[in-house]
Amino acid sequence: MEPIRCGQYRHLAAKYRKVAPPDFEVIRQQFDANTDYSNARLQFVTTGLEPFSGQLTDRHIAHLLKRTLFGMKMEDIRRHRGRSIDAILNEILVVNQNIGTPINNYNDAGEGVIDPVVPLGASVVEAPFHQDIEGERIISMKTWLLGRILSSTPTIQEKMLLFWWNFLPIKLWDVFVAKSGYRYIKMLYRNSLGNFKTLIKELTMDPAMLVFLSGAFNNKDTPDENYAREIQELFCIGKGPGAGYKESDVQATARVLTGWTVDWNSIHTAGAPVSYFNPEMHHTGNKQFSAFYGNRLITGKTGAAGAGELDELLDMIFGTAECAKHISRKLYAFFVATEISENAEANVIAPMANLIRQNNYNILPALRALLGSAHFFHPEVMGAMIKTPIDHTIGLWRTFEMPRAASASAERSFYSSMLWQMSGIGLEIGDPPNVAGWTPYYQVPMYDKLWINTDSITKRALTSDSMVYWGFWIGNGVEIPADLIEYVKTFDTPEDPNALVRQVALLNMGIELTDTQVDFIKKILLNGQDQDYYWTGAWLTFMAEPGNQEKKNIVVNRLKPAFQVMLQLAEAQLM
Repeated sequence: MEPIRCGQYRHLAAKYRKVAPPDFEVIRQQFDANTDYSNARLQFVTTGLEPFSGQLTDRHIAHLLKRTLFGMKMEDIRRHRGRSIDAILNEILVVNQNIGTPINNYNDAGEGVIDPVVPLGASVVEAPFHQDIEGERIISMKTWLLGRILSSTPTIQEKMLLFWWNFLPIKLWDVFVAKSGYRYIKMLYRNSLGNFKTLIKELTMDPAMLVFLSGAFNNKDTPDENYAREIQELFCIGKGPGAGYKESDVQATARVLTGWTVDWNSIHTAGAPVSYFNPEMHHTGNKQFSAFYGNRLITGKTGAAGAGELDELLDMIFGTAECAKHISRKLYAFFVATEISENAEANVIAPMANLIRQNNYNILPALRALLGSAHFFHPEVMGAMIKTPIDHTIGLWRTFEMPRAASASAERSFYSSMLWQMSGIGLEIGDPPNVAGWTPYYQVPMYDKLWINTDSITKRALTSDSMVYWGFWIGNGVEIPADLIEYVKTFDTPEDPNALVRQVALLNMGIELTDTQVDFIKKILLNGQDQDYYWTGAWLTFMAEPGNQEKKNIVVNRLKPAFQVMLQLAEAQLM
């Protein structure tokens, strides 16, 4: 499907208001097909990395949480009211290294597969490799990751995993060794708020990456340039205006990296390949680099000393000014806006890069400065990104406080349904389409607008509709609907239809609704009447007698179409 070209997407209000089965061609036509969406307004945002000094409102808090978490609740807003940005960031910028392990959740899940060595509920990552079972173990790893996101404390940890996986990706299905995939995941978690240089070194020697980008086959006789190219073009230098590395640098880098390989026999003894340096495979000649790298010469070394050439290579790459700018741009595009204006380059990227270099490539100080900056909280930045499939689907599940899986087999049915649903709208966790990551993060000129097309907008609407009306399908004929009454109880004044609609929008939409939109949705709660007490009375009457099914039905039958309309708004696709 062709992506929808959304004219000023973030300022469009959906006009589609039907409760009947939707005509999605009508929805599609709501988006302006004649004008490219652009961050035109962001071109004129001149704020930079200086700290935000305005009043921190609920909307500011919601903006920060939407960009750093997958979904949020009203209790998250309340917890942070009255706090400083520093205090909020102290709570958000936290990583817990005790991540647990994926388990066998497939033995009795109706898949017709029984793991001969891993019982139901036991960890799958210490088992010996099994060609016929490895696919099931990989799915269990993906469902485990979704379970972690759904059950996680409100910190940036899971968002950082997606950031790094998109930036420095492997594909689990290509590697096809569950234990290798798990080691890669642990590496990303371990370094998620740490040192970028350390992460790149570990990535270079990681068995999954050595397999994925052919480093395991790189040797002195036939140097493989795959990883040598990507460590510069995608991972460390990029293709920005200051990137000046040459093809000869790619070739020299490939020779430096010869010798790093994997022990394939360890897949049978340890359950996964183990990486090591083989001096017999290493190119011992000198490696000359271009003027971009200061004409650096890495002297060839023999024996075990050849492994040390990797450190020299990384010192050279990280010694360039462009390396710090590249990671700064990646952080900006992920957390702030996909397109980087000239003002943002000068006022945000450059000072971020300086911070990163001053802190020896520890990214936490720069990320903290970015998320607390005046630029991050600028009104034109708030709501300027389209939700990823995982932000949309998992965000709905967490925001509406849907139930979690209570057993191993339930985990499989719960989370595999979500997994394939998100895959169907453009993002399968653990498997970006290529080494550049998911296309909407880098594809000029559409970027995140690529998340929305005639197919995905249909499926997004069906997801929210099903959650509101008949239930989110989790397999085996089971559907779980949102408990709208319990959800509405979490708001500050649910009896006030104006406040209710605006607080639902606060949690679920990227930008504020207009008064006209609020009035339209409120009309549904008022059952078509004009006075607010038609909803207030219905709600308070039910709350006084919650066991009365007739009074409950009156409330539920107004909430369902109101939520359907709200979650189909264009604003509900933004964050």
